[in-house]
Amino acid sequence: MAEIAHIAGNRPGSSRFDPKMSEDDRNSASNLVVVCPNCHKKIDGDPATYTADRLRAIKKEHEEWVMKSTEESMHQVSFAELDNITKYLMENASDEAPSYALTHIRDKISKNRLSPSTRQLILMGTTQVKQVGGFIDKHPDDRFGERLAAGFARQYEAETKKGLSGDDLFDALRQFASQGYRDFRHGAAGLAVLVYLFEKCEVFEK
Repeated sequence: MAEIAHIAGNRPGSSRFDPKMSEDDRNSASNLVVVCPNCHKKIDGDPATYTADRLRAIKKEHEEWVMKSTEESMHQVSFAELDNITKYLMENASDEAPSYALTHIRDKISKNRLSPSTRQLILMGTTQVKQVGGFIDKHPDDRFGERLAAGFARQYEAETKKGLSGDDLFDALRQFASQGYRDFRHGAAGLAVLVYLFEKCEVFEK
């Protein structure tokens, strides 16, 4: 079971609280780290050892490992993983017609102020966009792609209503795309599907 911990404390008196930070900064993705309950208690109970700088370094090291593992797994994605991922995603599918965008992917990245790390994930995903398109084209349901896109659009709306945007929004959609599976190969497949829709449809604002 995972918990969300604040690197710099969320309120006065909490571990590593920084009065110079704004409330938005305290609750931004850059100030949050996912830990187990035992580690959460450990780091908050020993702020002298687990300083904000040390936690940021640990988080950065972990994110670099995840990025590398995702990149390695991206090249191993096959129709089998795409089939598993899309079967899961179709539970959220919709029959509403999606809106297709002509906006270039670089313009979407800039418009949504996505960070270099998210841009790197998108670049990874683009290596499998052709395979995702081929999988959708070969699906026996000729409206499969439209329904899948509409399901993502609905999830996008749900996340934006929570106030998410930019990297936080992209990460939420990436988790949605692969939450049924925990291994890197299926995670890479989920990312590939998200990037396919990011490029082809209005999953993100133009």
